[in-house]
Amino acid sequence: MKNKRIAIVALILCFGAYAITGYIMNNKTVDEDIPLHDGDVLVTSDNVAEADNSDTYMQELRANLEMDRNKIISMLTESESSASGHEEKKKATEEKMKLLNYMDQEATIETLIKNKGLPDTFVVISDGGINITVNSEDLDQNTVSKICEIVMRQTGRNADEIVLQEASR
Repeated sequence: MKNKRIAIVALILCFGAYAITGYIMNNKTVDEDIPLHDGDVLVTSDNVAEADNSDTYMQELRANLEMDRNKIISMLTESESSASGHEEKKKATEEKMKLLNYMDQEATIETLIKNKGLPDTFVVISDGGINITVNSEDLDQNTVSKICEIVMRQTGRNADEIVLQEASR
């Protein structure tokens, strides 16, 4: 059981690292310098694709994240049911509920942003922060402020935990 728990925790950590860095660093190479995050909201505009592909791109991001998370939820559910001790079952349940809560918050945030008439967004919440990819070629400070305000209100997180970027494909 301990090996299963270690494997699940490792998978969650790997997924978190993948979710955060994978979407931020999509087209960067190892040789590029990565600026340090100074607490301000980051906005980039690297390699923005044609508008025809933008909806498909955002749908693909959501589908990939959902697939990965469904695998993790299945593993956590299996771990819950096969746990021999109360503490193991409790830990698996807590991890699953945290992930489900993140998923619910992401969907709520994306809907609220859409309802405000702002550009389509893809939100990924993890323990380490919130990554928001905005389907826009021209983010202005007003749009960034509105999106960040919605995210902070819904999650209770600070601005320095939010990374906001334009969709790069």
